[in-house]
Amino acid sequence: MSLTVKITKPIFQMLSGLKEQHGFVELGLAVSGGSDSLAMLYICNDWAMDNKVKLHCVTVDHNLRTGSRKEAELVAEHCNALGITHKIAEWKHKEELGGNLSNLAREARYRLIDEWRKELSFVSVGHTQDDQIETFFMNLKRGSGLEGLKGMPLSFKRPEGYFILRPLIYTSRESLQHYLQQKNIKWVSDPSNSNEDFERISQRKTWKILKSSGFLESRIELSANHMRRANDALNQMLPVHFKKIGKQELTELSWEYNAFLALPEEFKLRLISAAVMWNRSLYYRPRFKAVLDVLKNIRDKKTIVLGGAIFYYNAGNIRITTEFQSIKNLSISCTPGSVWRNIWVVKRKIKDGYVTSIGIDGNKQLSKKQRATMPYRSRIVQPGIFVDEKLLLAPTLDGEGSEYLSFCGIKFNDFLNSH
Repeated sequence: MSLTVKITKPIFQMLSGLKEQHGFVELGLAVSGGSDSLAMLYICNDWAMDNKVKLHCVTVDHNLRTGSRKEAELVAEHCNALGITHKIAEWKHKEELGGNLSNLAREARYRLIDEWRKELSFVSVGHTQDDQIETFFMNLKRGSGLEGLKGMPLSFKRPEGYFILRPLIYTSRESLQHYLQQKNIKWVSDPSNSNEDFERISQRKTWKILKSSGFLESRIELSANHMRRANDALNQMLPVHFKKIGKQELTELSWEYNAFLALPEEFKLRLISAAVMWNRSLYYRPRFKAVLDVLKNIRDKKTIVLGGAIFYYNAGNIRITTEFQSIKNLSISCTPGSVWRNIWVVKRKIKDGYVTSIGIDGNKQLSKKQRATMPYRSRIVQPGIFVDEKLLLAPTLDGEGSEYLSFCGIKFNDFLNSH
């Protein structure tokens, strides 16, 4: 068996398994021009021709260093020679970039891929075995639990609705570079890959030291797989526990206080994290320390806000709803098809009408019966239909306006099952 076949055969098998699982006939490729993603481009092209799959390619130009545009154009040349459609998606950031640049770049990259993909539901990225190991040690250094140490999955669904595939996740960067050398294909070396100011790059140096002490890639992968199975098992139990202790009331949650506190701590923490993510449609989990702080305040029956979600005690229950300050300025016209907060869709038009949170002033216009339906903190974040500043309808408080506004968000139980 030739070296090229030895490298590509398991990747072909991985791609065929993904195709059988998901049934796609078109596949997007996110290619940067580095050795990993460029090898992915050529390997996927060979596989696609034999499996009747049409490929499309995108290169994200982050505009963070000189020469990035030229590198993107080199990828375009490779795609043109292979007969694959290609687009350069440019990250335009005129403002000063601050904070965690790696996170900002990753968020921009996935946003641009989503904008590019159109009807494509599957996009392959060039994450390798090396990336998996680096991620494992980065999270270990941070003191991560199962969620952080389970590694990157072979495939997962993004919040935007498309799947990310990682067919190279069990293949080393070194073998992919051997593959490109065998085919006489040159790749671009990103100068930032030698900058140890980046956490991921410093972990590469750490891994070299560990390998010299007898650590093996296969053992790290085995540990990550153990973590992933344990994490999946815990997540599968979350809907069961939620059903026992609480319920969803359209846009908010209610947990019976004593029943919640009786849960094992791991499930309490996971439910808190899930509630924060569900409330604002967040992809990344809140920091563990912040979740611990929420749990402490819940025990003490104190009100606390995390990630735009407010947790407060009321009549023997923990109620979780949206913090008013985070949505008080959100407003849409009362026109069929318009969506407020990504969870309320307008069904009927009201001339000069608009949808916004009931708020403090709207609350004063509610009837005694409407105010009795739920506590104040929950009431003021409910959707109201206004003309000028007059509250016409409060659909969630009396049901009379349900024909004008409909809930279109994901149910919390469905959210738990999908995460």
